[in-house]
Amino acid sequence: VSVYRDTYVQIEGHGLDKITHAYAYGSAPLALKTLNYNLDLNIKEFVTVNFDAVKDIVDAVGGIQMQITSEEVSHISGINKAGTYNLTGEQALAYARIRYATGGDYKRTERMRDVLIAVANKVKTMNVSQLNKLVDELLPKVYTNITASDIFSLFPSIASFNITESIGWPYETKGITLDRWYGVPVTLESNVKQLHNELFGEENYEPSENVKVLSSI
Repeated sequence: VSVYRDTYVQIEGHGLDKITHAYAYGSAPLALKTLNYNLDLNIKEFVTVNFDAVKDIVDAVGGIQMQITSEEVSHISGINKAGTYNLTGEQALAYARIRYATGGDYKRTERMRDVLIAVANKVKTMNVSQLNKLVDELLPKVYTNITASDIFSLFPSIASFNITESIGWPYETKGITLDRWYGVPVTLESNVKQLHNELFGEENYEPSENVKVLSSI
């Protein structure tokens, strides 16, 4: 699930603002707290990467296969026509960051998810020796609160992991312009209910009072 970066939410100590600013204000801990507070979640673990790490990760798994459209070609170095390519880390990063194409930020976040899914699918094909080498190489390049031992403990079940759905959140927004443009969930309460229904199968989910109050602002 991608949360669109311009989504208008409550950030502790900073009031209503774009959710993307939560990380800038307080790094991963505040970003998690903001997601948990506004979306009724209980996320405890995180992994964050910068641009260099994205390139290194994709290169470490031998590149990822991606279908490139004619509209996307001009944004990726080394590609001259539409088709299916095995992207390098640098090409994959450029693909994920395409801003000026049909679909805007909605399509951009979809591309980011597609890159993550492609990396995950490559990792699933690796044996334990390859996975050990991969973690040793990449763990120093990411910021996470997950321990190395917890990561290693996942190896036996990695092949069985499947990403079956890829969505963006909120489902419905209304754009407003204050000092800048914001995407306001319409409504926060209904968007949270739908998220819990689709993500966790909670058909009759009742949002918290926090969400209800925020939704009425």
